[in-house]
Amino acid sequence: MSIFLRSVACALLAGVVPAVAQAQDKPPVKIGFVTELTGPWSFFGTSCVAGLKLAEQKINPPGKRRIEFIVTDNQTNPAQAVAASRSLDVQDKVLALSGPTSSDTGLAQYGYAEQNKVPFVVPVAAFPQLTKPGTRYTFRLEPNAAGWGYAIAKFVEQRKPGAKIALIYSDYALMRAITAGLKYQAPLSKLNIVADIVFPQGANDATVQAAQVLAAQPDYVFVSGAGGFDNTITNQLLDLGIKPEQIIHPFGITTQVMNWGKRSVGSFYGTFFDSNLDNLTPEGKTFVEQFTAQNGRPPSYGENFCYVTAHVIREALDNNPEAADDREKFRDAMSALKTKETTSGIPIEFDKNGARKEYIYFMQIQDVAEKGYKAKQEFYTEWDPEVIPVYTLVK
Repeated sequence: MSIFLRSVACALLAGVVPAVAQAQDKPPVKIGFVTELTGPWSFFGTSCVAGLKLAEQKINPPGKRRIEFIVTDNQTNPAQAVAASRSLDVQDKVLALSGPTSSDTGLAQYGYAEQNKVPFVVPVAAFPQLTKPGTRYTFRLEPNAAGWGYAIAKFVEQRKPGAKIALIYSDYALMRAITAGLKYQAPLSKLNIVADIVFPQGANDATVQAAQVLAAQPDYVFVSGAGGFDNTITNQLLDLGIKPEQIIHPFGITTQVMNWGKRSVGSFYGTFFDSNLDNLTPEGKTFVEQFTAQNGRPPSYGENFCYVTAHVIREALDNNPEAADDREKFRDAMSALKTKETTSGIPIEFDKNGARKEYIYFMQIQDVAEKGYKAKQEFYTEWDPEVIPVYTLVK
């Protein structure tokens, strides 16, 4: 190497090493991740954390300021979600909050974050009011749940014009929003709702209600119970003679599909990411492989959104390093973000209320095995967040 080139190399190295050291010497950027590790929604929260942990390994390479997620249990309890958020804000001095997979706990955190001007990156909770007009500090990756109901009506309309549909679901914020969207779109799609059965939170038996659904003679049955109750409703409907091909679950994560079992082969579920999709990016395929190796089952959309959330936060900080120490600058960096999900290539860009362009897949189950399942895509649609009056339909 010539003296000149050696001098240039040394100068460049001298500039790079201090920059790397400077980034590594700074304290980590702390994100409060308040999620459902116990309680009825823990099936979502624990899966979410598994996706987050896999992402942490990828978003903290040498030379970048470390992002540290402080994972805290909200017990699927809105009051506990607020208490945990306050503690992370006041005592831990986190830059931002994240983590909920339940709309009930997410709404509680939303109120705290907006009131106290704490950026709030929501990975999975889908209640429309999380991005209602006037929202400033909240950014949601998952499409709003009223839109899912809209999409279910469009899906059924395509498969059987004029179909009769029965609704049987739990009284959680998420399910209320989904059914509100479905009920709004059903008459526009010329569908006839022949049963509308809602269970109080904590219900565990649907024997009588399943018989009522059967008596209504629907073409399709919308099924959405919370946690294990979803499996109970599904099995009791199948026991009475409802065919799998008649059942539509508004969402399906891996553990749910596997719990439905082989009896549900032929039934449908909605999703935003699935290991069986053909359009996964190379990183998406690697994510599926690594997650499966570590957890003994493939990931689904909940794990994907939590994995992507970590990448979104990393990208916002890379775009504006000063945002790592300033909540307002971080909020601005999130607002300006124009990127894609690293696993699927689907665009991520937030509107003025923190919502993004919405989409959903409907998959049909082909097989269920001990450690996985096969499904094929039957329908895909996209829509604008305000294609239906979501903010007046659900409050």
